[in-house]
Amino acid sequence: MSKYRYTTEIQQMMFVFGEVQDPLPETTMLIEDIVRSQVIEIIVLAAAQAQRRGSRFMAAEDFIFLIRHDRTKVLRLREYLSWKDVRKKVKEREDAGDDIIDDANAEKGDRAAKVKIKLSWELVNSFLDNINDDDDEDDEEMLDAQADSLKRLRDADEVTKQMTRDEYVHYSECRQASFTFRKNKRFREWANMSAYLDTKLNDEIIDILGFLTFEMVSKLTETALEVKRDIEKAASDAICLAEASSNANHQKEQQQQQQQESKMNKSSSKSAAVALFSGPPTAHTPLEVQHVQEAFRRLQRAPQPIRNFKGGLTRTRVSLI
Repeated sequence: MSKYRYTTEIQQMMFVFGEVQDPLPETTMLIEDIVRSQVIEIIVLAAAQAQRRGSRFMAAEDFIFLIRHDRTKVLRLREYLSWKDVRKKVKEREDAGDDIIDDANAEKGDRAAKVKIKLSWELVNSFLDNINDDDDEDDEEMLDAQADSLKRLRDADEVTKQMTRDEYVHYSECRQASFTFRKNKRFREWANMSAYLDTKLNDEIIDILGFLTFEMVSKLTETALEVKRDIEKAASDAICLAEASSNANHQKEQQQQQQQESKMNKSSSKSAAVALFSGPPTAHTPLEVQHVQEAFRRLQRAPQPIRNFKGGLTRTRVSLI
């Protein structure tokens, strides 16, 4: 059996984040290898964090602690977990046969509400338990969590404006791609969890890992597209310089040509996302392996602490995407 078991899901995610509809197979396989290594790394680190807490089982705060430096991602994950708890409570009441409307009228204070995920290492949480008026902080965190989501929705709206009905249906299906939704068994086998975990992860942890893998593919694809634009811009600049040096007698004409090319590049970069989903063929080319490799290198440029004072080989810490 092939070790690449999420090729279709990765292709769909890359398509949503700006890549062509049919990316190169070697590119998707490289991204799957990177995501698998990141999943193994984050599970091992979360298990070590749970052991420091004196627990055999991992909790959501162990994973949030590992990505605590990315505040936007932490807020999105906490928002995701909060709404997941709301849906779970509503489903339990529906399965129990309760009349939700009557209960809402009779017990307005006990209605389904979002649960705030508090982190144990945040000092302010130890004081907020005795303070009642923390609505302003909740509102501020909610606004911060929604800012990035609204940006993604605006980008998706710009992309889908020129789509036909069939194209929009396909795009909507691609947005629902996931590593874990109704694929828990496949995900456990894919990550080979039994090789380095003594306990079985519960469904909540699997959902968190599904959220993080989606964010990993997003970050890798967007960074690789940025790398590709940088390479194309450098190549076009080199061509312009070569032409300028060989045609010194026509400097004015070449300046006008460069201005026109720069305007065309700006307009094409703004409409690249729209042209990506249009029917007619465009000059948009798929990402290559070198683009993903450079994107991963940029995401691994976090400064590493100096711990190897005695010399020899030490394990380089992998930065989480």
